[in-house]
Amino acid sequence: MGRPRAFDTDQAVSAAAVVFAAHGYEGTSVDDLVTATGVHRGSLYKVFGSKRSLHLTVLRSHLDHEIHPTAAAISSLTDPQQALAAAIASYDNGPAAGLLLLAAAERAPHDPDVAVLVTEGICALEDALRPTHGDAAPRLASTVLGTRLRLRAQPHTTKEH
Repeated sequence: MGRPRAFDTDQAVSAAAVVFAAHGYEGTSVDDLVTATGVHRGSLYKVFGSKRSLHLTVLRSHLDHEIHPTAAAISSLTDPQQALAAAIASYDNGPAAGLLLLAAAERAPHDPDVAVLVTEGICALEDALRPTHGDAAPRLASTVLGTRLRLRAQPHTTKEH
């Protein structure tokens, strides 16, 4: 019988999500993940198999714990302006803010598994906006994601444009 796992997988996934969100997939090294998670390289590989597999696990967790609950909260709103404002303020804005956007831009064009997860996240937003915005939901979802991307790209100053 092997030794019991010496780390909490959910905590490791959460820590990895923050690193992937900050630096992207390509900008994150395994050493970065080891440092952020506090999990030895061998243990990371044993549990997740590869950096790519960990990234997919992180995306799945991000969808399940941040994206889908946020989409559910948005879809419960009945006022169209409140729904849109809530989407802009909160969609992909948790501890791993920007993870979905980075995955969409960086990995989805080259990795079909990432593309499926990104599509799921975008469709969740479209579905959340559909009750209040009908056929305009896909266009508004694109606007929300574009706004989130723009907010992410802004320098950390109070200067307005």
